[in-house]
Amino acid sequence: MRSSAHLTRFEITGSRFDNGELLISGKGLAGEEFKDQLFIQPHGAASRPPTGAIGVAMIMTGRRTQALLMGIEHAGKRPDLPQGAAALYDADGNIIKLFAGGVTMDFGSRTITMTGGTWNLKGNLNVDGNIFATGSIIDTTGNTNHHSH
Repeated sequence: MRSSAHLTRFEITGSRFDNGELLISGKGLAGEEFKDQLFIQPHGAASRPPTGAIGVAMIMTGRRTQALLMGIEHAGKRPDLPQGAAALYDADGNIIKLFAGGVTMDFGSRTITMTGGTWNLKGNLNVDGNIFATGSIIDTTGNTNHHSH
């Protein structure tokens, strides 16, 4: 079976979210314009690459209005990682890095909110700053932060 699909470099000029799909507009390597092309991502992963990001458009069956976009990233936003490392990052500098030395979460001075039921941490906890709690802090012997001798 012969395919007339081909690939071209693609640069994002804009995007919009519509009915559960991210539709991206941009231009191809030869300057051709693409409007509202579907950005393909795996289940469970979602991103919205910034304007200027570069990727690949696969043009289906010669119909330039039906391109699929893949592998889009912005060189100025991509973190420098050691070999074998992975990261989850956004265009504003928030990053979670997984590497041989462990895991690093860097959100700058921005607030982090994590919601859940019971949280279990194994290992020592070092805090460089204050701890504010709306409830009691209880140690293994039942003493609280309100306990006095």
